Amino acid sequence: MNKKQFRYEVLGFIFVSITGTLNHFLFEWLNSSTVIGLFCPVNESVWEHLKLLFFPYLLWTAAEFFWLQKQPNYFQSKINGIISGLIFIVAFFYTYSGITGTTSTFMDILSFFTGTAISFAGSYEFMRNSRLGSKAGKNISILLFLFIASLFFLFTFLPPLIPLFEDPHSFTFGI
Repeated sequence: MNKKQFRYEVLGFIFVSITGTLNHFLFEWLNSSTVIGLFCPVNESVWEHLKLLFFPYLLWTAAEFFWLQKQPNYFQSKINGIISGLIFIVAFFYTYSGITGTTSTFMDILSFFTGTAISFAGSYEFMRNSRLGSKAGKNISILLFLFIASLFFLFTFLPPLIPLFEDPHSFTFGI
């Protein structure tokens, strides 16, 4: 199971990396479509850029479940992975920009790919090293995925007026 599982995690990393990169441009390419804005960044804020990782990862998680459905801790592993990746991206951004006093497109791209790698490496390690799984853990993990997705939807239109949600170029929030 470990070789098969590892291959799926590598394929997932590639899928999320490509899909997330394309998603960066979809909102603009599709004439600021509100529906697309739910799943893709609508501005250059750190929060909106977390969608680049979250939604492709969620899509991959749903598809991969059918290939690894016998894994007892699948959803617990996946939610741990995505939360780790999202936290890394935010922490990395505020650390490097706080130290340098500026932002860097290169560093932002690096953080996306590193956060994606952390998400998949973390979920793989959790699946590999923890055989415990429960129906309650599975249900809580699925609810957490849905909760995070609903926060992305809500904050696309009604973002809190704090720096995490502010576009650093236009100084605007959300759509």
